[in-house]
Amino acid sequence: MLKKSIQNNWKTDIVGYAQSIVELEDTKYPAWTVKFIDSYGVAIPYEGGEEINETFANAKIRSADIRFKNENIQRAIVLTTDSDEIKVPFSNLCEALIDPGEKGEYRVIIESSPILWWKDWKELLGNKNIDERIYDVLGELCVLKYVVLNGEDAEWNGPDGASYDIETNERFVEVKSSISREKKEVTISNQFQLFPAEKTLDLVLCRFEPVIISGISIDSVMLEFENMGYNTELLNRKLELRGFERGMSARKKNFLLHEMLLYTVNDSFPRITPESFTRGVIPAGITKITYTVDLSGMNSISLLNGEDDDIQNN
Repeated sequence: MLKKSIQNNWKTDIVGYAQSIVELEDTKYPAWTVKFIDSYGVAIPYEGGEEINETFANAKIRSADIRFKNENIQRAIVLTTDSDEIKVPFSNLCEALIDPGEKGEYRVIIESSPILWWKDWKELLGNKNIDERIYDVLGELCVLKYVVLNGEDAEWNGPDGASYDIETNERFVEVKSSISREKKEVTISNQFQLFPAEKTLDLVLCRFEPVIISGISIDSVMLEFENMGYNTELLNRKLELRGFERGMSARKKNFLLHEMLLYTVNDSFPRITPESFTRGVIPAGITKITYTVDLSGMNSISLLNGEDDDIQNN
């Protein structure tokens, strides 16, 4: 019954306004369908203080204000999609959100922990690791913070498709992150990535450990940037391009940063360059080369310990 009402409402919803679902109208557990310029879905009341902003495949759940035809505004948990092609299966997910259960027990669970409810559905639908690795982005932000605090004018290029993650007036910085405690290996994504033509290049390896409470997160590093007076609005726009919008739980996931090691990419650094090929030309038919570099035993500088001299890593 609820699924049918949801689908019927979508046919008559007006853009920008919420419409009541009749079966729940006179209960303690109201719900509404919603329609926006670029999406549609359902909503239920939300009194929690935590901001919600999660995405999976073509569906998105967030906390937002919704408006009614009488111009009243209601804070709500809003579940939407931008795809008309999944309207029928999406209505099943919408029904699961708004169905209060016989005594409202489902609604209590969702309102008390909407993000946990969302994660359970993602697992059920087969999502185990579709999000970009959080520590990759966290590592880039940590190195950017270090470079800025070091007095350099720096630009984060990570989301822009540039060859290197960070650029300053004098150098490029490529950031690699790992949660492995045993290996110091980095993957180089193309054959000439470690062969800059214009500036010197440093490679920084960040080694993280996932934790629950202590440590640092994307949001905590962003707060540090804000306190430094850095342009966090620009950083947030770039984070959104990487899929990390404000309010997402992924931005709050904590890690311990155990190491931040800087390696100078020079002639002694193991890498592929044009000279690796006859006459500097890749063999015909090969369009891309990805390779792994073992950093064990190579000289590096610890950016966490403030050491100025090269140290040997074994």
